This record gives sequence, structure tokens and C-alpha cells, in this order.
Amino acid sequence: MAKSPASPPLAAGSGAGESLGCLVVEDQTLIGQFVAGMLRTLPGIGRVRLAATVADGIAAVTNRRFDLLVLDLMLPDGDGLDVLRAAVKQGADVVGIVLSAAAEECRCPTDLAPHVAALLDKTVAIDTLRFEVEAVVRRRLGKPPATQPQDPGKVLRPRELEVFERIGQGMSTRDIATSLGITVHTVNTHRKAIVGRLGVVGAELVRVATIYNQTRRS
Repeated sequence: MAKSPASPPLAAGSGAGESLGCLVVEDQTLIGQFVAGMLRTLPGIGRVRLAATVADGIAAVTNRRFDLLVLDLMLPDGDGLDVLRAAVKQGADVVGIVLSAAAEECRCPTDLAPHVAALLDKTVAIDTLRFEVEAVVRRRLGKPPATQPQDPGKVLRPRELEVFERIGQGMSTRDIATSLGITVHTVNTHRKAIVGRLGVVGAELVRVATIYNQTRRS
């Protein structure tokens, strides 16, 4: 089957003028439907389509333009990042959010790094995915941040602050667990609480934590 010719890159938020088109690539039907349903409730998100395999995802981005891809990594026929790569090759101005149980082990390929907004672990990601999607929507549609982050030293509990400081040091979830003598699950629980208290997640959470550590040392 012949591919449609590549179109020129879209401008920010150009999928429908005021909304983003989103593709969810997830082979677990209930999770895919849940994520798609959540996306449809968010301001700035327009059409949402589901794909269950890499092949279906590539066919979707070949035939239509999407602004945002939410991708599982381990699919029946390969790696979900291949769908993002196909979209990029089509010339799309596209952003990907990885939602996978293997997110902790994922090393984003150099060619795709500029297009990946976040790597989220499924065990905690459903609660934080909304933050990431809303952040993408605000950036792509030129809207200001929803809120300014609060002072971590004032709003975080002692153990949460310890986890937060280590996030700012660039430590992985597993390394944080080892350094504090707790489980990975407990670290993820604390991280979820930190996200809820500060209202930041993903790369922004790391940035805020890094700045907090630098401020304390100065």
C-alpha cells in the first residue's frame, strides 16, 4: 500500500486551530480506553484515536496528522517509539509521551529525544499523565502555566523532600530507593504525592528539584 506524501511541519496547535489531535498506542484495551477517555475531557484536546499495535499506529500517523502521541513501549509487534519515528519522518510537528511499565529502563534514542516530552511509569503514570498532557497543550497553544510551583521546603513532608532532593540530583527511581532503603513502589508513592503537592511533573519536576538543590547550596 502506497504511503501518502509527507506534508510540511504543522505549526503549534494547528491540528484543529485551537485543539490538538492525539493518538494513543496501547495494546491493553481497558488502559487504552481509559487514557483516551481521560484525554477527551481535557481542554485543548480535540480528536483522539486508539491503535493497538505498531503497525496500526504507523498507518494512523501516515494517513492523518497528530500533535500528540501517547505510547506504550512493549507492543505485540514491536516498540511504540517506532510510531513516533514514523510520524517524525512524515514531517509532523509531533510530541510523544511514553506510558509504559518499562519506562524506568527506557533510553530514548537520540533522534527522538527532542520529540519526547515525558517517560511515565504505568504504575504511577495515570495520575500524572494529565499534568503532562495539559503542559503539552499549554505549550503548543501558547497558554501560560496553570500554576506556579509552591515552595517544596514548606509543602513537602520530610521523606517526600528527601525523594524530591534526589530527583534533583538526577537519580533514578531505583537509585533513590536504594539510597533511602525503601522500595521502588514506595518511591513512586512519594513521587505521586510530590506531584500532587507541587503541581509539576516530568521534566518540569526535575527542573524545579534541581533549582531547589542549587538554591540550598548557594
